[in-house]
Amino acid sequence: MNRPAAAVNPGKANRRFIMLAIVLGLLGAILVYVAFSRTKSSSGGLGENSAAVVVARQDIPARTKITAAMVEVRLLSSNVRSTLAYTDVGAVVNKTTRFPISANEQVLSNKVVDVSPAAAASSRSLAFAVPAGLRAMAVTVKPVSTAGGLVLPGDYIDILGVFNVEFSTSLTDPTAKQKVDNYVSSTLFQAKEVLAVSQTIVDAVPDSAPVADGTARVRNSEAKPDPQAITVTLALTPDEAEKLFLAEKNADLRFAVRNFGDTEERPVTAITLRDLIPAQLPSPFFTR
Repeated sequence: MNRPAAAVNPGKANRRFIMLAIVLGLLGAILVYVAFSRTKSSSGGLGENSAAVVVARQDIPARTKITAAMVEVRLLSSNVRSTLAYTDVGAVVNKTTRFPISANEQVLSNKVVDVSPAAAASSRSLAFAVPAGLRAMAVTVKPVSTAGGLVLPGDYIDILGVFNVEFSTSLTDPTAKQKVDNYVSSTLFQAKEVLAVSQTIVDAVPDSAPVADGTARVRNSEAKPDPQAITVTLALTPDEAEKLFLAEKNADLRFAVRNFGDTEERPVTAITLRDLIPAQLPSPFFTR
């Protein structure tokens, strides 16, 4: 004899459905809370106090040109964001690091420098004014050396030196010598650019070519003459710097200012004191 099928209690089924919904809701809430907590933890507890900051994705050595792959923007707490930090990757790409920057470190404005021609033109740093391949070397001057103190940063000059000479006065006695002061004058250098006078640096136009292509570098503005300047800094090759250093120690130097745009080098013959004495007068040298 068959038993009748048990009747389903609708109230009990509804309670089970409600309990299941509550459990699933609680589980969802827990998952959302955990996910939010992880996001908040990874961003340093940001919330409304977050700030976009450019950080290094990798270790970046000093004197390295920054590329887009080296940096990224992250949200950091305003409490840890430096006032020197950048907020846009584009602001740091193509800049060069002055100091090493570690991975995950904020990229700060005092750790990078812009070495583009435009930035170099506006910079007051001497290193940016030195043409590629040349050296900046200062020499001690006085007003008479610098055309009455009128030599300006950006001028092109010739440098002359007057040297003392010591002659032997006896064919048999090598110790018998006669010193003649200011005996020979020689043009040591031609068309050398003045990078600075005292502390005033040339205000060069970006991308203007130095002497390499036969033209003078154009400058944005003119400095004022400084008759009290005691140093003039020149752009020289390493070999020329050595020669000028030795000449400064052994000669009286004078600067001859060139016409603007004139960078042509011409043959110049050194002269001696004899060349200033009329031919009909007896020579006072080599007396025996």
